[in-house]
Amino acid sequence: MGEREERDVSVVGRGAHVEGSLVSTGSLWIAGRVTGEISVEGQVTVAPGSEVEADIKAGSINLAGRVNGNLTAPGSVELPAQSQVKGDVRARSVTVQGAVEGNLVAEQKVELGPGARLQGDITCTALVVAEGAVFRGRSIMAQRPSS
Repeated sequence: MGEREERDVSVVGRGAHVEGSLVSTGSLWIAGRVTGEISVEGQVTVAPGSEVEADIKAGSINLAGRVNGNLTAPGSVELPAQSQVKGDVRARSVTVQGAVEGNLVAEQKVELGPGARLQGDITCTALVVAEGAVFRGRSIMAQRPSS
């Protein structure tokens, strides 16, 4: 299975600029610039220095670049220190170390790390805010879904 995952990775390399819709049943690694919309069944990774002007729908998202658009994933969304997002984030769990201007909605946990900067509301079942995180908005603690 690991072999198939490696083969099914599409790459937008440094210096490349793609406009339009990117659709894949595998994963996507972005090191360049994408404008349009992205729909990927696997993981989307946005490298540091990359720019995306698109809504991203993926199995999971790891974003270290800049995105202007909404992020949606049934899995996790990871936003490390260098990430910048202008848009809403909806996922099972969300970890923020970078900057977000938009609302976060998680089925489970939202974690704001020490360098996180969030301007927007949070809806989740568990919230962790580290010392040093900046959060301007409302926190709405939803009940866990019944089994």
